[in-house]
Amino acid sequence: MRRLAPVLLVLLLAACSPRPSLQDQLTERLTALSRTAELGTVEYTVRKAIRARDEGEWFKVGNRRILFSCTAHIKAGINLSRIPLDQIVVDEGSRSVSLVLPHATVQSINLPPEEIRLEYEDVTGFRLHFSDQERQALLKQGERDIVRDIPQLGILTEAEENALEFFRPMLVQMGFENIQIRFE
Repeated sequence: MRRLAPVLLVLLLAACSPRPSLQDQLTERLTALSRTAELGTVEYTVRKAIRARDEGEWFKVGNRRILFSCTAHIKAGINLSRIPLDQIVVDEGSRSVSLVLPHATVQSINLPPEEIRLEYEDVTGFRLHFSDQERQALLKQGERDIVRDIPQLGILTEAEENALEFFRPMLVQMGFENIQIRFE
């Protein structure tokens, strides 16, 4: 009986201890998520044709043309470490939450060398072939063009929509009924 009394006392105290508030639970969960740094929510594969034409001038006899094809893998998502924890608003009575997430950003762009192909090269007259340095400069320009075209691809919008699809079920599981999420 003497051994049972301390165990019963511990169980009684544990049962009477207050449960963490929804605000504390959410802050704890978001803090744990922020340690992962980034949440990649979408990946696009983009094929790009890169071409160059170097027409001869009066002192250059002949023309040079080149065409590459390449594949770029673009990942986008949100930076979880930038979630402003101080802007979380929880109303436990109405089971509502207001959460601010950072806007989606491009997390990586990868142009694997094995997916870059020289499709066509034509050199006429007394012209020299494109040098390795010129080829590298063309590929860098192609990568800059891909980055420039990202807003038209809709990848950032889709990344934010997918982030919403990640957070909403988590918040519902925690017991929230009215959920408001916005991006800043």
